[in-house]
Amino acid sequence: YIRFSNGGHVEVPLKKIGTSTRTGTTVTFKPDKTIFETTVFNYSTICERMQECAFLINGLTIEIVGEIENRSEKYCYENGIHAFCEYLNEGKTPLHKVLCFDAVKDKVNVSIGMQYTDGYSENIVSFVNNVKTPDGGTHEVGFKTAITKVLNDYAKTNGYLKKDKSFDGSDVREGLTAIISVQIPEDLLQFEGQTKAKLGTPVARTIVEAIVTEKLKFFL
Repeated sequence: YIRFSNGGHVEVPLKKIGTSTRTGTTVTFKPDKTIFETTVFNYSTICERMQECAFLINGLTIEIVGEIENRSEKYCYENGIHAFCEYLNEGKTPLHKVLCFDAVKDKVNVSIGMQYTDGYSENIVSFVNNVKTPDGGTHEVGFKTAITKVLNDYAKTNGYLKKDKSFDGSDVREGLTAIISVQIPEDLLQFEGQTKAKLGTPVARTIVEAIVTEKLKFFL
């Protein structure tokens, strides 16, 4: 048992309090009003974030119990990225089965899920080490560059496009839902800004681009 207060000050030093037949760690905390802007937790926001974690880590079970609201949720997915794509495309008309692939290159793990629908808007959701990157970054740039090049090459090779014509990036992403999840070692990890909303790691672009190019070419 150990207790902290006032932003990390040790109030009760680490000590043994008994034996247990269970394993794991229980963390109990109260938000400090002098540190946090708000101390009110939003049940729906927590559920949304925990569901994302369950999607990204296959087989992980997360249970949320809202004692104040007297409700609970439980999330677990064996094929998380695949399920995530289907979840985002609920209510839409998919044009094909979800395409998923993952690979490791230079210690960077890349997992991709993508599916086209008959809609017009694109929906690309990206994560770095299971943290959402709403402003994108180098991993998204690599993905977009790869699918634009691969689909253009495929279309020209098979006579769907004249040699002097090509698709723009917005053309090949129309109706596309995609999940991009990369796991990057700490020594390579770079973010732009303090909020970690945009990945800045240069090598992530080349790695994602190479993997998506190889896998998508093979699929086509």
